[in-house]
Amino acid sequence: MNKFMKFIGIAALMTGITTGATAQEQTKETEKPGFFKQAFRDMKESAKRQREIDKANFKAQKMETKAFYEEQKAMRNPEVRKGVQEKEYQKQMSEAKARQEAAQKRIDEAKGKK
Repeated sequence: MNKFMKFIGIAALMTGITTGATAQEQTKETEKPGFFKQAFRDMKESAKRQREIDKANFKAQKMETKAFYEEQKAMRNPEVRKGVQEKEYQKQMSEAKARQEAAQKRIDEAKGKK
């Protein structure tokens, strides 16, 4: 059964290829002579650009990973870890104070409206 399905698939591919070839020959007569050449040139340029983008993204990902590794490596030093924790503490405290002030302002507005 499996061999039969492969044979049918190959026959379908060959039929499609010959049909596509005759269709291409028919369109060559009606199309501009450089249409396919220009289309393939555009695809080639597009592929080159995409490859450059992929290479740049790969390099950026690699550098980000290295930066993360170096940050984690630096965190092993107690002085660096203490400094980072202090910055995080200050940030969280300032955010909490801002929320408290906003809540107090809402409370004062609500009391004033009664």
